[in-house]
Amino acid sequence: MSDKNNIENQNLIPDDDYEYEKKLAEEERSRRLAEEEKLREQAENEKKLERQREKEREKRIAQERLELLQLKNGVIDESQSTIKEEHEEKTKLKGMAWISNFWYHYKYMIIFMSFIAAVVIFITYSEIKRERPDLTILMIADNGLAQRDKELEEFFEKYTDDTDDNGYVHVSVISVPLSPNSDYQTANANSSKFFAQLQAGDAMIVITDSNTDEEYKNLMDPTLGEDFPGNKYIDELGFSFNSRVMADELKYEYMPNDVHMSIRYPAKTMDLSLEESQENYDKSFVVFKRIVDDITQRCEESNDPGLETEPIKYDTDEKSEESTQDSIKADEKDSSTVGAGNDQ
Repeated sequence: MSDKNNIENQNLIPDDDYEYEKKLAEEERSRRLAEEEKLREQAENEKKLERQREKEREKRIAQERLELLQLKNGVIDESQSTIKEEHEEKTKLKGMAWISNFWYHYKYMIIFMSFIAAVVIFITYSEIKRERPDLTILMIADNGLAQRDKELEEFFEKYTDDTDDNGYVHVSVISVPLSPNSDYQTANANSSKFFAQLQAGDAMIVITDSNTDEEYKNLMDPTLGEDFPGNKYIDELGFSFNSRVMADELKYEYMPNDVHMSIRYPAKTMDLSLEESQENYDKSFVVFKRIVDDITQRCEESNDPGLETEPIKYDTDEKSEESTQDSIKADEKDSSTVGAGNDQ
């Protein structure tokens, strides 16, 4: 049946077309055969080349082994050896390829270092922008001035320079009233704060009064009279605020007449060297002198009469004795109570 169909199909195709199609088919077959033969030859050639390279590599390895043995046994030296150290040539990346490769290998380190850098920048910026006082004053007198921090700050700011060049002057007044009339806990806390400030070394000017303990007075400079000869407002405690001018400045009408602006000796502390403490003293003394000169002149010009309010006097010995007597009476009362209980 198929032969019959083929015969019929051949009868349907013209002779010229049939011959042409047959020729094309034979050419296509020849071409495929030629390509296959070429591929076989290439494969054979590659195998031959690979075998040749393998033989050469084995020969080279054998030669190198032999030379290594000869080098080891001293038969030949390195100059006679054909073994050469081979270095793999590294490809140099550029542009985005280099960035991509660097990020791939070091991305976690980059993220970590970026975080550390951000923290350091934040801390540094905060430290730079943190408000620092141009001058620090210690207020240890316990006579009402502890409630006038604002007035004291405004007064001292008039005589203080902008030492940190931030565009404005700021004076910090630290109130740690050290009164002999304070209870034990308050006195102990304020005393600790006071000595902490002494260790820091920033506050050189101290506001004192006649009730200030001798232990603290001994820290002050008693030789200021040499710097201000003939000034009646200067004594061994410093500059006296006993004037109406100072009462008006601090808006304290009934300010006691025993208040002094003292300045303490420069001394080495755990936080500061003697040289650094001297620098703080010199900076504070500039302000101290400006105040002394200005207030003294104003008092002399106005013939200032001084203040009439007398300071509070604390009889510490009497108070201590009263406390002791009270303690004895309390103990006797407790003893009698216990005795009565035992009798029952």
